Amino acid sequence: MITTIEVKAHLRDVLELGGGTTNVLVLGSCRTVPYLNYLTRCNRMVAENYRIFAIEPNNWHWNENGAEVDIEEELKKLENDDRILSVIQSADIFIHEHYANFRMFNTNKDSFPNIYEFGMMPDVDIAIPNFHNHFILENDFKDFGELPEDYISRGEAEIEKFCGVCELSSFPEFAHHFRNTWRETRYFWRPNHVSAEFTRYIFELMNEKFLKLNLPDNYWTHDALDDLFREPHTSVTQRDRDGYRLLW
Repeated sequence: MITTIEVKAHLRDVLELGGGTTNVLVLGSCRTVPYLNYLTRCNRMVAENYRIFAIEPNNWHWNENGAEVDIEEELKKLENDDRILSVIQSADIFIHEHYANFRMFNTNKDSFPNIYEFGMMPDVDIAIPNFHNHFILENDFKDFGELPEDYISRGEAEIEKFCGVCELSSFPEFAHHFRNTWRETRYFWRPNHVSAEFTRYIFELMNEKFLKLNLPDNYWTHDALDDLFREPHTSVTQRDRDGYRLLW
């Protein structure tokens, strides 16, 4: 199983997996690691279709010695990096979170520069909804500052904010699903970490809408169900359960 450890081992580099003829670039934070597992599992259980590349833009915040550096300057240098440019320009499938402040890795076409200006012309372009800095549970507020008295209403607003993010992604239908089921199903462990219930549902939609692979019946068994971000997770309080009417 691929974890964030494997990704961090390729600090300031590209992680490459598989040996298929279809090039897939996965661009995003640690939240995209589960999709690397789903894709490599497809290679193993369906056919060796995909040659998978993974880039985590935040990895350029640090140098090889682990010291923090000026990421703006580091990203400027990459604009002439043959390896990075080759990965971008050869992508047949582009799977990504939304970026607007990471220079050549920006996926927002209104940003300058952005990845499309560097030769990104995929056959399939898939935007995953970012679950980023959504403070909802009581202990999340406490861990990062004071707990506001109206934290429930603020948390409900964060749910709606995320649903708006979904509607701008390749999976607008996930907004309706998330809004209607999040009280019964735990889709996030912390303000930035989603659960396997979240990534599995997105990947099922991704396959149905874009990849169109005939997954075997046993695809979703064993290691495919591993929940990468379960620990550490935010504990749920009775006040959360009462305020949000949670069933988890």
